Amino acid sequence: MAYQLELPDIGEGVVEAEVQKWFVAPGDAVEEDQPLVEVMTDKATVVIPSPRRGRIVRLFWKEGEIAKVHAPLVEIELDGAAAVRSASAPAAGEAGGARSAPARDAAPAGETAGGPLGAPVRALAAPAVRALAREMGVDLQAVRGTGPGGRVTRDDLAAFRKGGNGAVAPQTPAAPAAARPSDPPVEERIPLRGVRRKIAENMARSKRTAAHFTFVEQADVTELIVVKERMAAAAREEGVKVTFLPFVLKAAVAALRRFPRLAASLDEERQEIVVKRRYDLGIAASTEQGLVVPVVRGVDRLSLLDLAREVERLAQDAKAGRLRPEDVGGSTFTVTSLGALGGLFATPVLNHPEVGILGIHRIRPTPVARDGQVVVRDVMHVSLTSDHRVVDGHEAAAFTYEVIRALEDPSLLFLRMA
Repeated sequence: MAYQLELPDIGEGVVEAEVQKWFVAPGDAVEEDQPLVEVMTDKATVVIPSPRRGRIVRLFWKEGEIAKVHAPLVEIELDGAAAVRSASAPAAGEAGGARSAPARDAAPAGETAGGPLGAPVRALAAPAVRALAREMGVDLQAVRGTGPGGRVTRDDLAAFRKGGNGAVAPQTPAAPAAARPSDPPVEERIPLRGVRRKIAENMARSKRTAAHFTFVEQADVTELIVVKERMAAAAREEGVKVTFLPFVLKAAVAALRRFPRLAASLDEERQEIVVKRRYDLGIAASTEQGLVVPVVRGVDRLSLLDLAREVERLAQDAKAGRLRPEDVGGSTFTVTSLGALGGLFATPVLNHPEVGILGIHRIRPTPVARDGQVVVRDVMHVSLTSDHRVVDGHEAAAFTYEVIRALEDPSLLFLRMA
């Protein structure tokens, strides 16, 4: 019995998802709950498992393509009891939003085993073997499989490279002297997909819609360093790592309370400024996949210790690619810390649809004038980018100075701290 698994509704407001990675291929046998495909929405990356046991017949989307919610993802030929169970169960009751549907009449050429007349039959191999073949530059179609049912194994790949498994590695003509394989390529084309495509879309939309204005000022954080080191030593006893970011988030909340328009968005359709009375702050994080913005919920209600614990969790989950849907989206204001690579200052791009983003830069020992004397203090630049359609320049400057005041005198953070 043919069974089509549809892309489920995996988040409020999500209407489509990008197919990131297939873990199966046509011809593969799958068990119930076995991972089938990894998809990415605007909110999170999700792995969709198989709701039934069977054999993969057809993949409807290639990696990098955009699938709509409730569109078929994969077709599975169900095994025995699974087919009976699927036939007797109502389609709407399938786990994960999957529905049973008749198989389509034709499959794309080269996509499935047993395809239309004249279409090549795809070699059978496990996902790990397919990945290894790609790394080795071996065409699986040219390899004779010795595994069960003619499945290609790792040993088959190794034997193929040596010309010893009954198949002959294809010979390529010698390249011209001017383009030998040893010569470095003059250009490389990398598909714009996944997190990088989302970054590109969001950045372009932000620059296209908002009127960016950036204000920059210095902050003397010498006292903050002393307080932070004391708290970090105490927090280590509880297994918590304290960085400067929790202090910055608390300073941002103090400033947002005085200047709430920085925690707003612009409803262009209704021509309304929507001011958010909550403090869910995004923290821009760099990962191997690109820039992501996990969100710390209710910063105003967290102690510095709890805030440090949550910041550490989000940072680790972002780097490991295991952020939950509730960890992203819906922020009211964003903070980006450029750390040791912060340079002198930068002009952060707004996290659409927000109207403010705070940039924290590298701390440097800097000569400054104090009471008529030149002394060395720990100084960093603070930059605020705002949407000039909503926030005037003087308000952006006043907000920035409020943040700086709290960072230069950390005791002020404890006046209204949770």
